[in-house]
Parts: sequence; structure tokens; C-alpha cells
Amino acid sequence: MTEKPPPEKTNRASSLPPGVMEAAVKMMANARRRQEWPLHYGAILPSATFDHPGGMRLVSAGNQIFEIPMEQTWYGFLYNFLAEQIGSDWFADEIAKPKGSRHILADWYLEACRREADENGYFTGHDPENEIGTTLAFRSVAYDMFCMMQAMNLSPKLLARLRHPDQFEGARYELWVAASLARAGFAIEFSDEDNRASKHGEGIATHTATGKKYWIEAKRKHRPGFDYLRAAFEGWFIKVDAKLVAAAMLKPAEQDRLIFIDVNRPPWRKTDIDAPWISAFRKSLNLLEQQARYRDHSDQRAFVMVTNHPYHYVSNIRPDPRHHFFGAPFNMPELDPAAIEKDYPVIFALAQSISQHFSIPDTFLENP
Repeated sequence: MTEKPPPEKTNRASSLPPGVMEAAVKMMANARRRQEWPLHYGAILPSATFDHPGGMRLVSAGNQIFEIPMEQTWYGFLYNFLAEQIGSDWFADEIAKPKGSRHILADWYLEACRREADENGYFTGHDPENEIGTTLAFRSVAYDMFCMMQAMNLSPKLLARLRHPDQFEGARYELWVAASLARAGFAIEFSDEDNRASKHGEGIATHTATGKKYWIEAKRKHRPGFDYLRAAFEGWFIKVDAKLVAAAMLKPAEQDRLIFIDVNRPPWRKTDIDAPWISAFRKSLNLLEQQARYRDHSDQRAFVMVTNHPYHYVSNIRPDPRHHFFGAPFNMPELDPAAIEKDYPVIFALAQSISQHFSIPDTFLENP
């Protein structure tokens, strides 16, 4: 019988030169973070970065490369990325306007500068324990733009609507919906907004892993202005109903419908299930289902994703308000909520992604 050789002794790498050891530890830590990235942030890849000897850092976004100072933070990159994508000259003009006549994005940016920028203009002062709705509102727009750039789908027409004060509310919600779908692993083909011959939704979302397609519509309840003082008085009296679902259902769809609705109301300070608008919306949705046009037509059905993003209702001294999200089937009496993961795995995964991938990374992946 042949003897097996003893296993080779594994030596610890403690004898390596310090520089080599530090580089190896950093490389392995970056590889681990890249592997864990989808668990925290979904299907959107992080930026690739490269620090070159000239004291500058190269940062990727989609198929573009940006150069920023080494001292600039990830949040600073996002803020400047937003300004460049939406139009640097337009953004500078808005910032120069007096308070009360500026675009809301300019107001949010100036507040981020006041709270986070240092004397050299680098955004090094972010304090997660002192986050407010205003700064998170601005950062979330910037990050959603970045996600769409990574997905190669940042629409110039959507950017134009974001610049328009009267269209900003709806365009911002469409941006969030598109970015959320991208983070959940969907590719989006936007509808032609110039086609006025027929009604259409936002586009078609294809789940890349399964090929399943959904007709997409995103609607946000319009309320005048971004007035947190008015919200303090009217918060209890703002009506919430499912009329926007009815409006979306009037549009023809060849694929299964996926409708996103934002109720756009002031934040609720208690737990999600206690928010009175949630029960009001569900009741209104149930009443809508009982109408003959839906009750007698099983093809008139949809998955409805209901949100409330109340950043803009809080003042500059208030902390970040909680967002709300829940899903509801419309005109699907046969659906068993306990079996949705098995019967509708793509919808289940989307809901999980929206709930789990809402946070924004706080640093460059390779430079924690």
C-alpha cells in the first residue's frame, strides 16, 4: 500500500513586506464588498474607480469616465454628477437665483452644501446621525440618476421634465420607479412620449433573468408645492384614494400591468401599519374592483405598488422622514397572498428589492 505524503504546511503571510500585505488585505476586502454589493444595493453595479498619480480619481458611471479630486467623497461625486447630467449651466443659473424663485433641486443642493461641504468645497461633513429630509431628497435624486446611467438608460426627455418646475414631481417619481426596477434586475424600454396618437404607459420592463415583461405606469398624486408648513395643518385631512389606479387602467396594455402609485402625503410618525392612509387606499381599491368594468373582466387586472416618499414635507430642522411601501393586487380574486412567492416570483422579488435596496451607498466601493 502506497503511503500518502503528508499535507504541506500552510504558512501565515506575516513575513510579507508591510506594503504588500496591506495591498493584499485591501484587495480581498474590496472583492468581498463587491460580492456582497447586490445584497445591499441590488442589481446595479458600483462605480469602478482608479486613483492616478496626478492626485485625481477616475470614476465610472455607465459608459462615461469622470475625473474628480482625491479629496472628494462619493456623495460629492453624486451631487456634481446630478448637476452635470441635468445641465451644469442651468443648475448654476438656478443656484444664483434668490430664495423663493429657485428650482427645488437648487434649494436642496444649497442645503446639502451648508450641512456637508467643507471650506474647500468637498462634501466631507455628512453625519448619518443628523440626516434631514432635504439632504436625503437631493441625494436620492442623484443616486437614482446614477443607477439609470449604470443601466445605460438615463432618458434626456426625463431630464428635461425634471428641470421643469411644474413637471418635477411626476418626473422625479418616474425616475425613482425606473431606478427601482433597474435595481431589481429589470431592463426598461421607455414609451415614445412624442406619440400623441394613443394612450400609453411609461414603457415595458423586462425581467432580465426570466424574460418576463410588464407594462409599467407610474403616477404620483399632485399636490401644490412643497410646503411643509401647509402639511403640518393639512396632514390629517389630505384625502387618499385609488383614482390614479383607475386612470392607469384606462390605458391599453398588451402585457401584465405593473402600476406604481405615490400618494404624496405628509409623513406618518408611527409604524407603517398604523398609517391611516394605507387602510383608506386599500378600501378605495376594493371599491374600484367592484365596478362592473373590472368585476366582469378578468383581464382588467394589475399589480399595484403603493409608495409615500415624504422628504419634501419636512423642514430643514426635521430628521429624515420614513418612507412607506406596500403591494396590492388589483382585480385578482384568485391570488393567494401566502403563495405569491411561488405563483408570482418576479413580483415577489421586485417587492423584496424595493424594501431591501432603498439605502444609498455611503462610499466608493474600493475606498471605504
